[in-house]
Amino acid sequence: MITAPAPRPSKPASAADDFFVRLIAWCTAAGFAGMLASLTCLSRGANGRLAIGWSWWSLPWAAVGFAAGLWFWRLLWQAEAELNPLHPARRALIRYSFVLGAAAFTSFVYPIRFVDPVRRTEVLVGLAMAMVVLSFMGWLIWSAIRWVSANELKDGESE
Repeated sequence: MITAPAPRPSKPASAADDFFVRLIAWCTAAGFAGMLASLTCLSRGANGRLAIGWSWWSLPWAAVGFAAGLWFWRLLWQAEAELNPLHPARRALIRYSFVLGAAAFTSFVYPIRFVDPVRRTEVLVGLAMAMVVLSFMGWLIWSAIRWVSANELKDGESE
């Protein structure tokens, strides 16, 4: 007799889990807020170099970043609660992840416009090398996790 698995809870079971989940969500939101707010503070100084100064645009962009971070975790919890991989919550999470990836890439590349044009090629080559190395390290970590978890028993299985 085949039974359907019980649905996974969308919220943590204990107060400690609830605290940890909220901490992660708020810290992610604060990180997004800081990233977007800091980009508004960049400008070209009098000598043509990068200058960092206060901008009132930092406040609304920080609010947008904070909301984006909280929204990400909300979508993640909704998608986790659904067993159907084609559920709209899972598809929304995938689309939102691509949007956040594009925003992260843009915020990473945006300050390059303030680099001296003579040195810009060197910076881009260094950036490309860093991306290759970090991508390789990510692949190594992912492969190690798959290798370690390959022999683990699945839920409900016994030796």
